[in-house]
Amino acid sequence: MSTPSAKLVVHALFIAAAFLVTVESSETQLRFYVHDIIRGDNATVWPVAESKLTNALPSLFGLTLVTDTPITVSPEKDSEYLGQIQGVISYTDMKKSAVTVDVNVVFLEGEYKGSTLSLAGRNALNDKTREVSVVAGTGAFRHARGHVITTTHSVSADQSQAVYQYDATVLLPEVKAAGLK
Repeated sequence: MSTPSAKLVVHALFIAAAFLVTVESSETQLRFYVHDIIRGDNATVWPVAESKLTNALPSLFGLTLVTDTPITVSPEKDSEYLGQIQGVISYTDMKKSAVTVDVNVVFLEGEYKGSTLSLAGRNALNDKTREVSVVAGTGAFRHARGHVITTTHSVSADQSQAVYQYDATVLLPEVKAAGLK
């Protein structure tokens, strides 16, 4: 004997079967350059907190910085401007110089103007290449996931400025419905 709720479940399953959905991903490759200014009147990275251990450990454990740093299409400071990296960077390893990043890549110009990518993860600063996750996005990057490989392009002689290369692989879901035609 069937109950009203069992009939409802069976009915829902028939409807769902009529609209099979598949999700595929398209891949976008991006390269841009981040121009950190660590000291001086035009600094783009600012310390906002530290722990009692920050100055006692070589890893700077506990130091927390905020950033609002320009990104461009090439390593030259005067190259085409794309937007800003904005967010929080915290030194979170007591033994090694490594940070946890929670930043947004905000595209203010160019093909992706009005879109953002959210990056999060561990960045071991002394490694030649580092990888952080793309965890979300908006605009052209809505529902994004992926990763960014970062490398240090250059550091000024007085270490007040650094340029980093970011190579992003961004996966975007494409939902395709099949069924009733």
